[in-house]
Amino acid sequence: MMDVFVWLEGSSLSVWVREAPTIWAFATIITLHTFGMGVLIGACAVLDLRILGVAHTIPLGPLRTLYKVMWAGFWLNLVTGTLLFCADATSRGTQWLFFVKMFFVIAGVVTTMQINKHLYGGNTGPTEASATVKRLAFVSLAAWVLATTSGRLLAYVQ
Repeated sequence: MMDVFVWLEGSSLSVWVREAPTIWAFATIITLHTFGMGVLIGACAVLDLRILGVAHTIPLGPLRTLYKVMWAGFWLNLVTGTLLFCADATSRGTQWLFFVKMFFVIAGVVTTMQINKHLYGGNTGPTEASATVKRLAFVSLAAWVLATTSGRLLAYVQ
């Protein structure tokens, strides 16, 4: 596996991301990654908190449109995160905390998809969230907080 990481890290694109003396390389990619994370997790947090009872006067039905925002943030993060990983593959690919982050990202995506299925999967618009959806919203919030925290700690933990 290390051979793959070395190959990724040595590719011309990875070298450019990591070493180019321009703002359009690493600085822009990490900024876009941060922006995408804010969009994704912010939209998830709005829906999750509403499901958990915050701002209960706002109807759940129209919040379904947040899924388009969530997916836009997700795809932006997938692209930028892949570029960032490739630029430092030999380090990130062997760092236990990176895999912790990925676990929580996957948990966040899966629970967010399950919320969509359970809340908006029927023929009628939701009026209130079931106990299952509320549990999923709590797990979703926790997963995104832990993904963000573990991702941030990557800069400080070997």
